[in-house]
Amino acid sequence: MSRQARHPVDSDVSGLLLFRLPLRRIGLSGEPEYLRRMARMRVMDKEVQFKKFFRLTSLITDIFPSGGSKFLDFALINMLSNPIVRGTVSSQAHRRVRGIESVSRILVAADLNIGDAIIVQAVILGLKEIFPGAEIDCVIKKSANDLIMGNPNIANLFPVYTSAPYPSEKDLKELAAISSKKDYDLVINFSPMIDDSIFRNPRVVNYTIMAAALVRNEKIVDEINNVVYQAHAFVGSVFRDRLPGNFGKSFKGIRVYLSDEAVEDAVGFLKDAMVSGDDPIVMFNPDASARFTRMPFELQLGLLRKLTGLDVTILLGAGHVEKYIEHELMYSLSPERRKKITVIPAHFKLDVYAALVDLADVFISGDTGPLHLAAARKFLRSSGRSLRNRTSIISVFGGTPPRIYGYDSEAPGFFPANQDAPSKTFVAENTCRNISCINKMAKTCREVRCFRGLQAVEIAEEARKHLDAVFTGSSRERLQILAK
Repeated sequence: MSRQARHPVDSDVSGLLLFRLPLRRIGLSGEPEYLRRMARMRVMDKEVQFKKFFRLTSLITDIFPSGGSKFLDFALINMLSNPIVRGTVSSQAHRRVRGIESVSRILVAADLNIGDAIIVQAVILGLKEIFPGAEIDCVIKKSANDLIMGNPNIANLFPVYTSAPYPSEKDLKELAAISSKKDYDLVINFSPMIDDSIFRNPRVVNYTIMAAALVRNEKIVDEINNVVYQAHAFVGSVFRDRLPGNFGKSFKGIRVYLSDEAVEDAVGFLKDAMVSGDDPIVMFNPDASARFTRMPFELQLGLLRKLTGLDVTILLGAGHVEKYIEHELMYSLSPERRKKITVIPAHFKLDVYAALVDLADVFISGDTGPLHLAAARKFLRSSGRSLRNRTSIISVFGGTPPRIYGYDSEAPGFFPANQDAPSKTFVAENTCRNISCINKMAKTCREVRCFRGLQAVEIAEEARKHLDAVFTGSSRERLQILAK
């Protein structure tokens, strides 16, 4: 394999936190170095406050799992989604864009993780619908570059961030330098951990309108509350007075762009592993960035036992947070079952991993960055040609809100994956899940009770049903790809 680098399975979509803490703001005057230091101080202050808040919410549900969960949902959802709060954040955003007569240069700053770099593409699609002639620049995590590079809606891509979940001094310095190079008509700040003042621009709109919508919609069962869908809708809410008549009607999700080399490497990997093009392929991601979203080992083992009982090839992802989990799973299975499993090397680059997802018939994962990557529609960077995009997405949710981060073709309030295949979310029956679980990285619960009630047999049966329904046509197309 020619493309070897760290595979960032530990990516997390943690940027959409519940609120923007009210910290003392400073004006736009002053030296850039002074502003950066002040912004860094705010980041540190926010970090301390976030940790205290989520430690408290974890303690409440540790002591009172069911009652504490209901209390937190009632208190936080009603506080953060009440008309006064929503009206305030909406008025602030509209006030900042009201005086902009023409928009020709836009800077979009994603949050700090790889999943966030993928999700923010929905914002860029929305902006391009409203301002088709605008030049849109985008700042993302450095390791997400291979996925976003080639997006025709982005004029200049800046793969900057190297730190998460909080920006480093270097991240802030580079961000300030990018913002100062152009007189941007508009800045979209999609990170709660980057203070608006770092951009030194009076026309900064941050994510708070969307955060309020996500919290409010948790009370409305039939309202689509997926983070990708709401990211696109966020743009429409900010520029409600400038919307074209067909805004959002064709939006089906986000896109990523893969190089020819990545696709070739993925095909070569399957050939080297002796994976037949006419066999069904199930790709299974065992890792996640937090213990509250990583399926318990016994559930994963049970699922692999069920899947290896089917006539399939299994591509097993490597652990990057939970190191070597793939090997622990493999050697907990019988030698006969292990023959059906091929481990994806940990050093694969993200675009090669994405190309493998595209060649699979089913992708199974908990709530983590690769889930959003799998759900995205994949295109060839060189020609713009749509790739296979026939992967059924099965997500398994424990601690985090499933309607916000999951994909489902049929369940009310869910958004389907951007694939020509069904998507399904399995949700645990835990009693302590609440809206504060949206920030899985900050939770400190003593016991992981997140995945209770989930059955491996039901998840495997969902995969089997899809394979039985589409296997012949799906595999024939893949056979032609592998034969090239």
